[in-house]
Amino acid sequence: MKLALISDIHGNAEALKSVLNDLSIVGATHVAVLGDLSFRGPQPKECLDLIRELQAKVIKGNADEWIVRGIKKGEVPEPAFEMMRQEQAWAKEQLTEEDLNYLSTLPETLELPLSNKEQLYACHATPSSLFDVISNEADNDSFSVYTKANNRATYYAYGHIHLPFLRAFSEKKIMNTGSVGLPFDGDVRASYIVLDSTHNDINIQFRRVSYDVEKACHALDETNYPETAKKVVKKIYTTGSKP
Repeated sequence: MKLALISDIHGNAEALKSVLNDLSIVGATHVAVLGDLSFRGPQPKECLDLIRELQAKVIKGNADEWIVRGIKKGEVPEPAFEMMRQEQAWAKEQLTEEDLNYLSTLPETLELPLSNKEQLYACHATPSSLFDVISNEADNDSFSVYTKANNRATYYAYGHIHLPFLRAFSEKKIMNTGSVGLPFDGDVRASYIVLDSTHNDINIQFRRVSYDVEKACHALDETNYPETAKKVVKKIYTTGSKP
């Protein structure tokens, strides 16, 4: 079994298509998507359609919640609130009612067998919240929110922070996929993980996939995406830095 974990696509179809092509190269047999499919990028509908064609396991992220019901005061920094509200309104207009219903009804956690002995437990941010942030620099105790939610698993995965990493402690492994569409670690390439259980051990491989960043920026220019937000998204595409 080769399980690909992808997350935080954020409406960037150019990055997603490159990752899907890479899935074929590595021979992924299963795919799980850990949320944030469509919001904050030029191609929300195309990304959602591509994910649904995968027949993958998909869970909800905070951006999926936002695109359906809007952004509430206090959920984002106050200076960014109006800009992100405009982005949300634009993205929602690109989706059908059926699309919105699909996003609204996604589950928030996922448990998958990796082998006869090993299980994976996954969520977008934390098991009890789509919005809480557990940093890649957090101490080991902070990660107990995952192990306490499901002690049966040995492997735990989440997205949300757009920073790929692996932490091992107490015979558990906690990993973050990084982001397909909006990496924040200074590397503009799309990020995802492959868990390979075809041998006795579970091999964890972090994949970085180049895509046509210029084409993604052009896709923004071809839409009536809110202008201020367009500049922010382009900067992330071209620098891989957190806004």
